[in-house]
Amino acid sequence: MTKKRYCGAILMLAMLQILVGCEVEFSPNAKWKETPVVYCMLDQDLDTTWVRVQKCFLGEGSIYQFGSISDSINYPQGSISVSLLAYRNGTLQETIPLLYTERDHRQGDFASISQPLYYTDAPLNERNLYKIEVHRTSDGTLIASTDSIPLIIKDTSLALFTKPNAYDRFKFVASSGGTSAFTLEWNQLANARRYQPIIRFYYIEYGDTLHLDLKCSVVTSGNSQARLNTTYSRDAFLSNIKEALKDDPAPKRLVNAVDLYLTACDEDLNVYMNEIDNTSVLDQSITSYTNIRGGVGIYGARRTQLYRHVASDSSMVPPDGLQYLIGQLGVGFE
Repeated sequence: MTKKRYCGAILMLAMLQILVGCEVEFSPNAKWKETPVVYCMLDQDLDTTWVRVQKCFLGEGSIYQFGSISDSINYPQGSISVSLLAYRNGTLQETIPLLYTERDHRQGDFASISQPLYYTDAPLNERNLYKIEVHRTSDGTLIASTDSIPLIIKDTSLALFTKPNAYDRFKFVASSGGTSAFTLEWNQLANARRYQPIIRFYYIEYGDTLHLDLKCSVVTSGNSQARLNTTYSRDAFLSNIKEALKDDPAPKRLVNAVDLYLTACDEDLNVYMNEIDNTSVLDQSITSYTNIRGGVGIYGARRTQLYRHVASDSSMVPPDGLQYLIGQLGVGFE
């Protein structure tokens, strides 16, 4: 069953500063009630799992006044415990207690002192399902929890990218309509719903290797699709490079290789991101998807380090050689 909660603009603004039942309406003038807010994205490609736990507060007066007070949105150290529980075939395999730390927060309208986070460097196992529990330490009460979710899995028996294949170079091919584009095709990942390929374009500048990340269109999958694909036009590729490097046109750069990255997330994060994309942060009556029991927030799975290294077409031959095309942009490529 789809779960939604209704909260004021303070909750949405807090959500936007991070990255990711029933219907309950929160009245802005109701008696104060503590509501935990939990954010966590499981990513087995990362060496650390992070969980953000804070409070949703309610009361009379300006939300900006409340939001500037750290105690209104943060749990004091030691007042709660956060754990990651691993299950396999319905049996609990291990309980991983998360450690407390603080990180500096960027300046803004809300509390900008160090922000509390909970973390573990324990590796995640693709055979397990994981859930989160948040307990109040004073009496052991469970104040927030999640359902168990699986990680996103790549079938290691198949190549991730089926186009380009292992021996193709990064180059643009003209279609029957005359538009030149680079086509990416990949195998669908188990438990993944939303994908965004990224073209990481490397170039050499004064002997140093630098890069630009160029994001392709978001693609969502259907249950019957074995492979997914998207295209990135040559015009968009050249335009984005020119825009990124236009402020320093002196000749000093050379085209290098390209990495193709694939970021993917599960259905819960896909729904959450769709609602965020379609909501104005100025709206004082915001509907936000949540899958946190006893609170609000988002808990999901993603992968961010799936990639293939491909050689670029360094041809200087006009009119289609990549080195030639980029050299015509006037942004310092020799």
